[in-house]
Amino acid sequence: MDGSEGTLYLECLFPYFFVEQKHGWSGVQARIPTYLGIQDVSKRSAEFILALDAMDMVLESQRIESSISLIEVDWKNVERNITDIATRAGILVRGIPKKPNAAWQRDELVSLEVDSGSGWVPLDDEINRLAGELEEQQTQGLTSVGEAAPEIEESLSINQDKAMQLSVVLSSAIEDWEQAKRQAQSLELRIEALEEDLRKHKDAALLQRLGSSGSYGLPDDTCPTCGQSLPDGFEITDYPLTIEDNISHLEKELTTFRSMQLDASRAADIGQVRVFRLREQMEDLRTTIRSQKDALTSPSALPDAAKLAQRLRSEERLHALRGVRDSIESSIDELDSLAVAWQRNKEILAALRRRDVTASDEAKMRSLRYSLTSQLESYGFRSLEPRSIDISAKTYRPSHEGFDLGFDLSASDMIRVIWSYLFAFMEVSREFRTNHPQLLIFDEPRQQEAARFSFQQLLKRAAENGAAGSQVIFATSEEEVDLTSMLTGLPHQMTSVPRGEKLITPRTA
Repeated sequence: MDGSEGTLYLECLFPYFFVEQKHGWSGVQARIPTYLGIQDVSKRSAEFILALDAMDMVLESQRIESSISLIEVDWKNVERNITDIATRAGILVRGIPKKPNAAWQRDELVSLEVDSGSGWVPLDDEINRLAGELEEQQTQGLTSVGEAAPEIEESLSINQDKAMQLSVVLSSAIEDWEQAKRQAQSLELRIEALEEDLRKHKDAALLQRLGSSGSYGLPDDTCPTCGQSLPDGFEITDYPLTIEDNISHLEKELTTFRSMQLDASRAADIGQVRVFRLREQMEDLRTTIRSQKDALTSPSALPDAAKLAQRLRSEERLHALRGVRDSIESSIDELDSLAVAWQRNKEILAALRRRDVTASDEAKMRSLRYSLTSQLESYGFRSLEPRSIDISAKTYRPSHEGFDLGFDLSASDMIRVIWSYLFAFMEVSREFRTNHPQLLIFDEPRQQEAARFSFQQLLKRAAENGAAGSQVIFATSEEEVDLTSMLTGLPHQMTSVPRGEKLITPRTA
């Protein structure tokens, strides 16, 4: 159940070889264990016993599906890592989907942008701008504090005004970010409520299709949402929407709200990156102001420390942006590899699902079906026309008109189905190469007072299989006289155990 491979234990196979009295006759494969964490355990068991090629295809499909799931997990981790790195650096990454898809083209989809103060610009353009500014600063050289004092004072005044304006912008950006987050959370709650409402309506529609006669209309004078009484004067239409109309309406609402929630999430992501970038700009501006104030109080002959600090910050910013860009590009290279592997596995999986049933499997299923129906006829099966019984390709169980045989049969006919089904597996296994051990054990096979004629035909079938090389063991409390008469002329070996004695006795010293 967790997607890994496990052992098909003997407990899963023995219901095909041994039917015990207490629970084994309650249905076809009544004792198949479900606690071992094996998906479709009865189907896997039947495929193994019959050595069907379909089992190899299923195993290969499950391995590929598991590989696809692992690739999607790796993709999600890489995408989250890119987002975290970019957010801390004030970079907005656009175009990376949450899951790999066939339309993935990094050059056409992915873009890296940074807030330059006047809007979002490509990261490469911002790096080139910073590199140009740094090169220009390096060619100008450094002046003394005395020479640059008027310029420093003017720049200090401008920067202080900028700091006040930036503080207002940052406060507004934080408010917008918080509002986007609240809106995304609100829409998520609304989507959950709509999904629950849609599920209930689909359940009601299913009940109606199955023949339920219950009323799903609007109760008189009662609100269908909160259940409280409606006061007089509230008009309720006599023609409310049908369940199908409600389902259609809810599905359209979900589509709309999911789009709104996606837009809100994107706005929240953009807001987060913008807040990080504005905080970084605010910190740089404050550092510049401190440097300019220190420069104005330092000796006039010293170099302009403010300009030197600005140059160092520009170098640090340029180096950081280049490092982040290289890191993100490396991670996107990893996404490229994951996308190629994902697409290749998807194509292999699609080819496997399109693959036809092999000729060997078809021959085995035809033989299994023929053995089943011929036995039902000989045992006197009456609930349905024996030739209308089929073997389901989905469950490998006896079916009728697409449904597994179940409670629509009489109790004695269900016993006949179990006889026929298990003997059919044995008989097919002598005709083809399979994993059946050619062993079948029935504990009290004459359940539900099956007709004497039916039981006699079962004994005949068992004798024929025994003569063909199989081993069939019946444990029964039938009267020995009746049993002997029914076995007359049939090859068999009978061990009679007197009442009160045990077949297996303690070993004496």
